[in-house]
Amino acid sequence: MSMILAIDSGNSFFKWGLKKDAIWLTKGEISNKEIYHLFNTFKKLPSPLHIIISHVAANLLQDELEEAILSIWAVKPHWIKARVFQCGVLNCYRNPEQLGSDRWAALVAAWNFNQRACIVVNVGTAVTIDALSDSGEFLGGVIMPGIYLMRESLQSGTKIRTLLTGTFQDFPQSTDDAVHTGLVHSVLGAIEHFYYRVSTQLNEPALKCFISGGGSSELTPFIEIPFQVIDNLVLEGLIIIAHDIMFNQNKMSND
Repeated sequence: MSMILAIDSGNSFFKWGLKKDAIWLTKGEISNKEIYHLFNTFKKLPSPLHIIISHVAANLLQDELEEAILSIWAVKPHWIKARVFQCGVLNCYRNPEQLGSDRWAALVAAWNFNQRACIVVNVGTAVTIDALSDSGEFLGGVIMPGIYLMRESLQSGTKIRTLLTGTFQDFPQSTDDAVHTGLVHSVLGAIEHFYYRVSTQLNEPALKCFISGGGSSELTPFIEIPFQVIDNLVLEGLIIIAHDIMFNQNKMSND
């Protein structure tokens, strides 16, 4: 079977994983500011047959990443874009390609894991909350700043100065705790409000929530809806998409 390298090139971090058959051989993540360390890591990996990438960061990083990959392995990467239909998911965005490739990959993963109506939450620099119907339709979703961006906005727009040491409290009694608790409440509120609207409109009282992303651990102790954490939905979705692409390529070559 094939060895696939999946890369999630996000707003702040590169996340990557090398998968052979059903086994992740290795995974990692690194800041976008340390892209050359990523290349050094890649040089130590075995050569993948297929490289698939979701990219939502700056175009300059895309150029650097493709150039490095070609120099290390001479394997041209596939940069995914959201489609009208792929891997069982129907994209109902008015302009399907406008949907971020990371959101698309996460939706593909959630549908293929669950094949039931659900909401899909990714918590990173930004937070996305998306809805899938019982038939695999991506109905739409919301985008909001993540906790770090909201904290930055609060500090730049007010005289409030807060450290990163604040913790979630029922009754915060310091500015640091008050800010952190407020930010967590705002994201939790958005997730749970969206969940209940989708649950009501789809008549799905047992609607599931899949949650992923580097910031999810700040939220999961306090979420009051049914949820399942998946380590990296984007990477999982990229692998599913890669297999779909290879299947279609093989089918075309055999026709």
